[in-house]
Parts: sequence; structure tokens; C-alpha cells
Amino acid sequence: MDEFDFLDEKPKRQSKFGAAIWNVLSTILAVASLCVGGLFTQIFLDPGSGLNPLPPVTATATRAPASATPEGPTSTPTITLAPSETPTVSPTPTYEPGSRYNIQEGSPTALDASVFHPEAACNFSGVAGQAFGLDGAPVAGLRVHISGTWNGAAVDKIGLTGAASAYGTGSYYEVVLGDQAIASDNTLNIVLLNPAGDQVSDVYSFDTYANCEQNLVLINFSAIP
Repeated sequence: MDEFDFLDEKPKRQSKFGAAIWNVLSTILAVASLCVGGLFTQIFLDPGSGLNPLPPVTATATRAPASATPEGPTSTPTITLAPSETPTVSPTPTYEPGSRYNIQEGSPTALDASVFHPEAACNFSGVAGQAFGLDGAPVAGLRVHISGTWNGAAVDKIGLTGAASAYGTGSYYEVVLGDQAIASDNTLNIVLLNPAGDQVSDVYSFDTYANCEQNLVLINFSAIP
């Protein structure tokens, strides 16, 4: 029988350097796990945080227009007016048969027509005004007749109280003379007629002006008590 020499092999000692690497990696992994866990906790507690790569979409609220009767338990009850409290619109006064009119004190006066016709600027010349009843309310339906000569031409025009809506709701009339400011000295006459065409005022003469700030002559009438 052959003789064999059995040699006891000593176990190889693990490298200290390799063990150190594994320890460092384990520490990094543990720290990373803690960081990731903290990140998810922060996102869970505050989804709108800037750390969340997929923040929730928030809708922009728009205030709805207020309604007369809001819904819900805190709504204000609708107030219904009693029949006697319902506001009514008074009809525009019309001519009362037999009424006579004079030119109102302070008329005529001249002003800038661009106040009512801004698009025309100075390219306008005309007459406007109102007729007031005994109660002081403007009367609609009366005719305003303007005649005579202006700018070398004959004038024969009719205006109607209540027809000139550009001046407001006070039953105004308007008679356009031309598209430029022209001066005239008592060459035009004005008279008030009732709806039937009968004369209900005296005939008055008036001037016009070449000044663009006086290209609208305002003439009002008042009922005679």
C-alpha cells in the first residue's frame, strides 16, 4: 500500500478589504431605504409637494354669478312685492287739447352738438329741445315747425317731440339744418303745432352760429297756465 501524506489545509482567511466593502454597501442600502421611505411618507402626507413627480391636478374655481335666490340652507328668501308695491312705468304725457305754449325762459341757448352726436363733431347744425306740460313733464307727439332761410336756401322742416332718442327719454325733438356750422341772424322761425297740425304757440325767430361749440340751438316750450 502506498503511503499518502495527508496535509491539513488551513482555511483561507477572508480579506479585510472585501468585508469593508460589503459593510459600506449595506450601510448605503439601509440609508437609501430610509430616504425612500421618508420620501414616500412626505408625498403621502402632502400630495401637492414639489417632491411628488405626479402631483394631483387641481381645478380652478370660478365664482358663479350671484342669483336672486341662492340654493341651500343659507339661501336668502326671495322677496315678492305686494301688488300695491309693484313699480309701474308712467305713460309719456301727450298733448292736452286746448293747451297753448310759450318759449321757456332761458331759451334759445346754443351748445356743442358733439355731446349728442360725437360722430358728427363740427359737421352738424340743428335745433333740438322739449315741450313741457302744466305738470312739468315733457309732452310727446307735438310738431315743431322750422321755416325761413338758412345758408342761402329755404327751410321748411318738421320735428316731433319724443322722436329724438339720442337726447334721452325726455321726449326730445330734433331738426337737422345741415352738415356745417353756419351763422344766421333771425332768418329762421320756430312754432309749435298740436298733433292735428294746429298752431299752439306764437312764431319765434332765432339765430344760428358758425362756432362748432354752438352748432346746436336748444329751444324748449312750456305750457301756459
